[in-house]
Amino acid sequence: MTQDILFVCNHNAGRSQMAEAYLNARYGDRYAAFSAGNYPSASMNEYTIRVMEEAGISMAGHAPKPLEVFMGQQFDTVARLCECSGACPPLPASRRLIDHLFPDPSEFSGSDGDILKGFRGVRDLVFAWVDETFGAVATGVTITWQRPEAPMQPVILCSDTRRPLQEVLGDIRYQLEGQGIPSVITEKDGPMQILFNDVPFEKIVPIYVPKTCSMCGTCEGSEGECSGGRRYEGIPESVVRLAAMRAAGLK
Repeated sequence: MTQDILFVCNHNAGRSQMAEAYLNARYGDRYAAFSAGNYPSASMNEYTIRVMEEAGISMAGHAPKPLEVFMGQQFDTVARLCECSGACPPLPASRRLIDHLFPDPSEFSGSDGDILKGFRGVRDLVFAWVDETFGAVATGVTITWQRPEAPMQPVILCSDTRRPLQEVLGDIRYQLEGQGIPSVITEKDGPMQILFNDVPFEKIVPIYVPKTCSMCGTCEGSEGECSGGRRYEGIPESVVRLAAMRAAGLK
């Protein structure tokens, strides 16, 4: 199952087109990439075409498109690669929004060689960022709920959504499998702990400890290694989801 990715920049004639073409060429088995512009140009920038062809990627069939074309679609990720040249237009719905600014190649000036050099630099930055952000192969995730010789506690609520933590973990598993990432939830005996691929949750995402510790409520948030029994009350759902995405190699 592929993930749908939308790259956005102001004119959709340079940065976002480079990212779309490179992601499809390099990782097309895992992603379907598209691009659009806040204020799309009438045609592709000729320097974009030249530097992409230098990299062995044809831009035949590419043309600037407005965001409106995609507003009715749901994307796994929308990546905005520019600063809006005015008020940012609304973006299509997505599970994840990334803002990563690249230099605007349309502002390069000078000789043909100078402009070409500038476009090559942006192209190389875009390629490296795409590799870093989308290139890592996601791994399977085993979520382990370790508990002391008793069934899971019936209700442990997340502080931000007030949803039971067990329900949240089930949703996370469903989400990961929807992205083609094998996921399983297991239970085992031992001191209370949640692990992702055998790594404690709090090692993946550092937890802010308030004055009354959300880990167990038995201390006053003093510094040092926690010696209390973990119960995980008060852990935000958003942080649990972040831990799962990191364990899967997605963030």
